[in-house]
Amino acid sequence: MQRITLLFMAAALVGAGYSCSKNGGGSNNSSTGNNDTILVNLGNNIILPAYQGLAGAVNALDSAIGDFNAGPTASKLSTLQGLFKTAYLSWEASSEFNYFGPASTAQPVLPTINVFPTSSALIDSNTSQNNDNVNTFANTPAKGFPALDYLLFGAGANTLAGYTTDVDAANRQKYLAAVSADIKTEVNAALNGWSASGGNYLNTFVNGKGNSVSSSLGLLINSMDEDFEILKNDRLGIPLGLIPVGVVSPVLPKEVEAYYSGISVQLALTQLKAIQGIFLGTGEKGNGQGLINYLIAAKASFNGGLLSDTLKAAFTSTIAALQAVPDPLSQTIQSSTAGAQAAFVQSQRLVALLKTDMPSALGVLITYGDNDGD
Repeated sequence: MQRITLLFMAAALVGAGYSCSKNGGGSNNSSTGNNDTILVNLGNNIILPAYQGLAGAVNALDSAIGDFNAGPTASKLSTLQGLFKTAYLSWEASSEFNYFGPASTAQPVLPTINVFPTSSALIDSNTSQNNDNVNTFANTPAKGFPALDYLLFGAGANTLAGYTTDVDAANRQKYLAAVSADIKTEVNAALNGWSASGGNYLNTFVNGKGNSVSSSLGLLINSMDEDFEILKNDRLGIPLGLIPVGVVSPVLPKEVEAYYSGISVQLALTQLKAIQGIFLGTGEKGNGQGLINYLIAAKASFNGGLLSDTLKAAFTSTIAALQAVPDPLSQTIQSSTAGAQAAFVQSQRLVALLKTDMPSALGVLITYGDNDGD
């Protein structure tokens, strides 16, 4: 998720040569959202499996943390670190759906489990004071995946000692368990909200026809775009010193996501490919119809070509640019910012297409707030 101040930050306008204007394509297609097969595919084959995968990963992680705390060893710590990475990647594959439906109506809202960068000082203070109440507003930057990132990797070679011989070892174990339990509770609540055996929001989603603000298409596009702006702004722009606009800033390596485990680029790529999957209609359960099919049906054009083709190419180029950036991102940008800046430029172009051109072609109103200038 974005850091707490995300909505008050502005992005740098890099690559001003990219156009947000389109040629042709109706601003309000009355047939948009009426093709049930698209919503059915997105709901059944992409969204629900993504939450199921995330729940399975965090449940396995939580179980392993219980085993680790019962008798911490180097082997168990290594297992935990691997399970953490798997769970974090699963988060990125489902975060695109967290701004509508069950994830957005829960208290606290699900995105609070990925507020980064984490506050290591607050975590250390909570640990020393034996305060494991992670669900207070003050502890928002001391919970979730970023907190686990610090707890499981932050001390490097001395991490195990923090759970065995350190004076606060028992408190640290308790805090680790509390953070994990909170993630597990929140994720499983979201999954239950979508599941037929629970809140069955899946049924609401696949039947939410049309292109209004409250339609499934409107909610999904807004949620997906808001999530993608976090990649552009928080995962790339802020660490690169490009945000806020007009402020001359050096690179900020500690602002990256997953600073301690060093998987920042892997996470960003997983998120980007998940968004591409929504657009194309592809997921773990096979290929179906996605947002691209709405654009094809609308015959939306862009600069003399098809908007659908332009977006497909933009996804490909953005993924390629990000794949060229080595992890750990925090170290890479201290040596050279060229690759990460190129990825930022490509992501900026893609944001404009997803947030301006596609919604305009489909008659969808963007309602979430930001001041980034795209």
